[in-house]
Amino acid sequence: MPSTGIHANNPKYLLSVFLLVALLLPVSTALAAPAGTLISNQASATFQDANANNFTALSNATTVTVTSVYTVSVTSPADASGGSNTVVYYPYTVTNTGNDNNTFTLTAATGSALPNSWTATIYVDANNDGIHQAGETTVTGSTGVLIPGGTYRFFVGVTIPLNTPSGSQDDTTLNVNGTGAGAAATAQDNVVTTAQAPTLSIVKAARNVTTAGAFALTANAKPNEVIEYRMTVNNSGAIAATAVVLTDPDHTWTTYVPGTIYIGSNGATSGGAGNVLQDDNNTIGGELPCAVDACGYANATAGGLITANLGNGATELVGGSLSPGSTVYVYFQVRVD
Repeated sequence: MPSTGIHANNPKYLLSVFLLVALLLPVSTALAAPAGTLISNQASATFQDANANNFTALSNATTVTVTSVYTVSVTSPADASGGSNTVVYYPYTVTNTGNDNNTFTLTAATGSALPNSWTATIYVDANNDGIHQAGETTVTGSTGVLIPGGTYRFFVGVTIPLNTPSGSQDDTTLNVNGTGAGAAATAQDNVVTTAQAPTLSIVKAARNVTTAGAFALTANAKPNEVIEYRMTVNNSGAIAATAVVLTDPDHTWTTYVPGTIYIGSNGATSGGAGNVLQDDNNTIGGELPCAVDACGYANATAGGLITANLGNGATELVGGSLSPGSTVYVYFQVRVD
């Protein structure tokens, strides 16, 4: 007849037993035995005589003392880049992976493999979050005492010197060294910092308006004919160029034609879509700052000096910014004397 009980060969029963046993088993940890720990144990045996009397025999006790092991690990942040005259911060964490207390010295030096030799400084991560804040300026050279498994977080700040060319690199080596009895515990990491800078190029072309000529690097004109200049300003660098102000000085034997300055995104024709005619009489009219890179404000002096404040955020008083890869065109005309 069919059974109504739960049999051991029932899959659901076996799974339940397996899960219960798994929960009751001790969980293994990766922590090493602390230095100085005493591991003591003693063996025993039970036995009986012919009359079924119970006896116990004990071995001698043994004691094992755990000795100190000194090791350390340090994280390895990714290489980074930054602008000229800025500081690039690398977050680090040192972990005492040994089984005894240890104190680690921290040193950083630049220029070991690459030709530059910038400045590296180690700062405390006061917020302990791996994100450098403006107020975290305390310099450090030691982790202090770290217990086994203890960690210490800090930053290595690499200063990129002023006027460093874009693409220049420097390497920084961090050394972590144990002290005292733990001096054998060492770790090292290396990062490469790349300087980024804006790279502005200006290409100036001219055309004879009177003869309907095309833009070129050179042009011919007779007295009383009109020449139009087009300046192409491009940022081919890795970061934005800020406070961009373009000037074109007086042109000998020419006279500026009023009302001919255009600025914008159209490189084909001055009055084309995307270009804006400028108020070149130096009258500040309270215009809003530029909202895009291909924008600007310009004026001309009576002698023909052209000044153009260019880029996002430009006003009639200050230059704006040109993001990497952006281009803005500036046009104006002169008459040959």
